[in-house]
Amino acid sequence: MLDRMFLGIQHLYRKPVYARTKQCSINYPNNGPLPPDAPSWCQAPFDPEGLLSSLMATVTCLVGLHYGHIIIHFKDHKKRLNQWILRSFCLLMLGLALNLFGMHLNKPLYTLSYMCVTSGASGFLLSAIYLMVDVYGYKRASLVLEWMGIHALPIYVLIACNLVFLIIHGFYWKNPINNLLHLIGIGK
Repeated sequence: MLDRMFLGIQHLYRKPVYARTKQCSINYPNNGPLPPDAPSWCQAPFDPEGLLSSLMATVTCLVGLHYGHIIIHFKDHKKRLNQWILRSFCLLMLGLALNLFGMHLNKPLYTLSYMCVTSGASGFLLSAIYLMVDVYGYKRASLVLEWMGIHALPIYVLIACNLVFLIIHGFYWKNPINNLLHLIGIGK
C-alpha cells in the first residue's frame, strides 16, 4: 500500500512470489491460472523490495554500525564480548518473540522479526570469530574468511553466474556423477 501511494502502481512487480500459493494457483506450488475462488489480492502487484523492507535493511545496517561502535568504545576483550553477546541475545529473543506472537520470520518481506533474528545471530557469530581470532589468536582459521572479504565482488559474480558450480562439476572421480556437489547433496 505504501509503495503504491509513494512510488505508483507502475513501479510494482507484476508476478509476485505469492502467485504460487495454494490460494492463487491451480498448479500449486508452481505458477498457473487462478482458481475460480481466488482472492482479489492474488492479482495485485507487489514490490518485495519496497519501502518497508528498505527500512528494515537500513535498521540492519544501523545494528551493524552499533556492533562496530562497540569496538571503538570498549578496549577490553571481555567488555566487548559482553556487549555483543547481550545485544545479540536481546535481538534474537525479540525476533523469536515477534515470530511467536504473529510477525513471522519472512525473508522476502524482510520483516522486523527476520531482521532481529538475523542481526542477533550475526552478533553471536561476530563474537565467536572475535573470540577465536583476536582473543585466542587462531588467525590461520580466519585466512579463508579474510580472503573472501577481500575478493567479495568477484566471488559474488562467479556464484551468481553459476560459474563456480560449473567448475566444481568438472572435477570428479571416475564417473561425472561423483563430483563434490553431488557428494554434499547440491548436484543432481
